[in-house]
Amino acid sequence: MSWTPPKATGDTPVIGYRVTVSDGRTIEVSGRDVLVGQPSAKNMFRVVPGLRPDTAYTFSIAAVTATGTGPAAEVSVTTPSA
Repeated sequence: MSWTPPKATGDTPVIGYRVTVSDGRTIEVSGRDVLVGQPSAKNMFRVVPGLRPDTAYTFSIAAVTATGTGPAAEVSVTTPSA
């Protein structure tokens, strides 16, 4: 899965991302992964293990700052057949 970090975050830098998978998992992205994307806004990648073939998933990605979690963007995909 990949996403493009926001180009502007206001006065508070992004310190992480919260990825919620429709199967109930939440993946926290922080540390070096977040710093690499700023300020150039290059695509960020995260491997999501355990996805089943030929299954529809929705991923919600929200930026996390020191003041809280922002609104989430959603992406729906279906994994390819095995």
